[in-house]
Order: sequence, then structure tokens, then C-alpha cells
Amino acid sequence: MVRVIGNYRWFDGARFDHVKYRDSHMPLTARLLRPLGLRKLESDQSLAGQAPKPGQIIASSVAYFDTAQDAQAALASAGKALMADVASYSNISPELHIAAVSQHYGAE
Repeated sequence: MVRVIGNYRWFDGARFDHVKYRDSHMPLTARLLRPLGLRKLESDQSLAGQAPKPGQIIASSVAYFDTAQDAQAALASAGKALMADVASYSNISPELHIAAVSQHYGAE
């Protein structure tokens, strides 16, 4: 399994609407990527408890796919539509990272 991580890093003058991200962009992401192999989608909002500092990650999304090829094909197919929607909730461009999920540790 692989995950595509999109991190949003704060900068002076940045704008990010967490409600619009959660209620509009994430459903759009799920709708576009599910037919392309999306297994699971998560979004995070930083709980730093203070005003964000430049470089701080203030939000992230994580999309899970079976293989790196599936993830890359999904991004190639839906990436333009997803990036076009970013302006509706932020002026921060997400930094994308594709990673292999190797092991889970924890209480089960």
C-alpha cells in the first residue's frame, strides 16, 4: 500500500479556509479519486494552539492506494482538477509526497 501526502506549509500572507477544505475539497477529491483506485482518504488540521509560523504544516491530506502506479495514474488523471480547486480554499500550493506504507505498530 502507498499513500500520497499533501502538506500545506504556512507563509506570511497565506490564506487557508479549513471548513471549505473539509466540506468541499475533500469530497471532490474522494469523488475524483475513488474510481481511480483510492482506498482511503484523510485530512488533518494542525492544532498548534497559536498563530502559524512560516514553514509550519497547517493542514495535510493523505490518500491511500494499492500501488505507486495506481497513485501516479490517479494523480495524472485528476491532478489538474484538484489543483484548480485549491484557489477556492487557499493560496498555499500543496507539497506532494508518495510513500510506501510498511508496518503498523500500535494497540490492536
